[in-house]
Amino acid sequence: MKIEFIKEDELKASFILRNAPIAFANSFRRAMKSLVPTMAVDYVDVYLNTSYLYDEILAHRIGLIPLKTNIDKFNLPSECQCGGEGCPNCQVSLRLNVEGPKLVYSGDFISDDPETKPVYDNIPVIELFKGQQLMIEAVARLGIGKEHAKYQPVSVCAYKIIPKIEIDESCSACGECVKVCPRGVLELKDGKIVVKDVLACSICMDCVNACREDSIKIEETSDFLFTVESTGSLPIRTIMKKGLEALKKKAGEMNEILSLAES
Repeated sequence: MKIEFIKEDELKASFILRNAPIAFANSFRRAMKSLVPTMAVDYVDVYLNTSYLYDEILAHRIGLIPLKTNIDKFNLPSECQCGGEGCPNCQVSLRLNVEGPKLVYSGDFISDDPETKPVYDNIPVIELFKGQQLMIEAVARLGIGKEHAKYQPVSVCAYKIIPKIEIDESCSACGECVKVCPRGVLELKDGKIVVKDVLACSICMDCVNACREDSIKIEETSDFLFTVESTGSLPIRTIMKKGLEALKKKAGEMNEILSLAES
């Protein structure tokens, strides 16, 4: 197996996973979504809330704000020496004390740890009118997407099979397959039908159905095109690395279970 990056920037990447079983490709996708730890607000202490929103709705909104995460700096509550009670090694407090009239944004939170802060400062939280006040303390902890969607480090994480498209010599180059293809995968060039962009193919089979000579064959391969978009909590490559580490750990645990079963 190997990975080839096609496009990559700070928040989004497209890459090809080659020569991999489909079970592994799907496990990799699921691991990036549900097994990579990130920071998110776990609970909120409300000291004063005279806004028009209930405390529970406000807490839910704040919990979904993505936070910058340094995985190496914090422990999961279940693995921390404090036993999950809460300490600087497993949690961070973000405080908010504002009075209306004001549109409150994510950037108004003051974090105990300068590294752990909202990814974006311009996420609207609530609008306070004259005389309304909000005084809260939001406590962020590490968690995984398997526990709650707010811990997912990705907003998009999907893959598709890259097919193998073969055009037989019996093709008359009538161009019907080019016309029906919704993604422009094929083109008519120098009197022949050629594959223009195989990565765009969704295996809809419209070209095969339109071909009168049965000259087009499409087969599935063991190559997969991944599209991953980060929420900003972690870099793309860190998400990929931690996802693979989680899979490796689970495989090791399964080997131990099997070894105990055999003994």
